[in-house]
Amino acid sequence: MLGHLLSVSIKRAPALKKGDRVRLVAPASPFDRRRFERGVRVVEKLGFEPVYDRSEFKQTGFLAGTDEERARRLGRALMDPDAAAVWFIRGGYGSARLLPRLKWKLLRRYPKVIIGFSDSTALLLSLTVPEGFVTIHGPVVTQLPRLPAGSLRWLSKLVGRPEPAGRVPLGAMKTVVPGKINGFLAGGNLATLASLAGTPYFPELAGSILFIEDIGEEAYRLDRMFNQLLQAGVLKNVFGVVIGTLSGCKPLGRGKYGARKTLERAVLRLGVPAVSGASFGHADRNQALPLGVMARLDAGARTLTLLEPAVTHSP
Repeated sequence: MLGHLLSVSIKRAPALKKGDRVRLVAPASPFDRRRFERGVRVVEKLGFEPVYDRSEFKQTGFLAGTDEERARRLGRALMDPDAAAVWFIRGGYGSARLLPRLKWKLLRRYPKVIIGFSDSTALLLSLTVPEGFVTIHGPVVTQLPRLPAGSLRWLSKLVGRPEPAGRVPLGAMKTVVPGKINGFLAGGNLATLASLAGTPYFPELAGSILFIEDIGEEAYRLDRMFNQLLQAGVLKNVFGVVIGTLSGCKPLGRGKYGARKTLERAVLRLGVPAVSGASFGHADRNQALPLGVMARLDAGARTLTLLEPAVTHSP
């Protein structure tokens, strides 16, 4: 029911069209300049006009500028009436540091497509719940050059057509717990999600199909982070779970105590329909998922289907 209420009140941005201005922003870590330039060319090939501030190239230790600078740049981009989208350049670390500095009420006046993942999970979820935007968990700009053509086509379809996109091409998934459920999509990077627990910025997940992914974590850390969320009670009314890519998470392989098996056992404790091995996250095939959109998970058939559009008709 909560998922349905969120879906009804959701605020969709206009569909992207050729020639639209897209603001590129680094809300967290600094980035590789060459990868960025290659990513910009991909944005241009998609038919959009990339726009960015030279201050995005700043580096302050492990951050792309101070918190004040990054929050100011992000706020300007999100409230730019001439920009149709904001695309995050890189994840890394630092997005959650901006949450207290953003003017959330003002942001609702400027709906636009917002794309990113990894550390950007903190911003995507905060903009989706409770601010009411549909946001896109998808490739950052520096990931675009190695994204397969099929993933680019799916992303373009998702943000360019004001109609339900249908079945998400998530590859060969495994059933963890069979069952069918409808809910709104929410989630992202598990480590980032766990870091928000106990803060005012943790999203309401009741009624959601939770999707999670991670990179470079040991099996015990994956178990610890998911267990933290379980014990915090924030997963109590999650309707279903989709486990994505666990890039570089160890031990590798399909052994009983491998990273994926460990996380699957943790998810089993929820007792809700669940699948594993979906193609999103820190891998070349990072399929875009719209947060806040109603979807149907059929864990037995290993399918996830979008029931609503991610964008609305362009004016």
